[in-house]
Amino acid sequence: ETFNMFHTDSDNGNDSSDRNEQHHHPHHPMFVMGMDQWQSLLELSLSIEHPNATNRIWTCGLTDGGLHNMFLSESKMWLFDLGEPNLEPIPAFLTKFLMSFFHTLGMEEDAEGDWVVRFEQDDASGKLRLTERTKELLPRVMEAFNITMDRIIDELFDGEERIRVLLLRYVVTQLISDAAFCIEKWRIKGGGDEQRSEHQYFLEKWLWRALWDVYASEEIRRRYLTRTIFRKQQECRDLGPLGLSLLDSLKE
Repeated sequence: ETFNMFHTDSDNGNDSSDRNEQHHHPHHPMFVMGMDQWQSLLELSLSIEHPNATNRIWTCGLTDGGLHNMFLSESKMWLFDLGEPNLEPIPAFLTKFLMSFFHTLGMEEDAEGDWVVRFEQDDASGKLRLTERTKELLPRVMEAFNITMDRIIDELFDGEERIRVLLLRYVVTQLISDAAFCIEKWRIKGGGDEQRSEHQYFLEKWLWRALWDVYASEEIRRRYLTRTIFRKQQECRDLGPLGLSLLDSLKE
């Protein structure tokens, strides 16, 4: 593959400046496996020098500012899921809001009040695929997410593009965290235990939501990589023959 998101840098001799430089190198992983992902994420969060990336704001108790916790009218806005007020960096504060663009699809209710299942099984192969309705919604959600992300970067971080990777990594991590939460809920309620789960209604909804979280996180990662590749290709083409040779070297 041209880009391997799960590649772990085996060169431990790089100093901190080299590691910081890797964060915006096209081969640097958006997240990696194991404990390395946390070290990489911390390094990235500390390497961005814009003051709004590190200065803290007072949350006023808004611990989950997701779209699913906001209700709007023509004149008012109601906020739910409040918690203890604290000081928090802006990127961390924005995580639940940005993640909720995808989280709300996992929690959309159908006519019976159950969560909408975003997948269906292919009759021929037996594999899962997105439902037609989800295929229609996802591009619109992605477009709204990207527009919002661009505005945030331009207006809060003065166009500092490195903040994009940090925000995306926070969103991906939050989605995976929600998937773990759903699996734990499924287990606590008796999932996998026939005797304990008999009295539970639609227990598999927690697994469907976890699956959607994982799918959405991978889709964000994939689209970011595609965007990065296209930009790199255009930059190399603009450089002429030299750029094309550089592009070929990236694919090796």
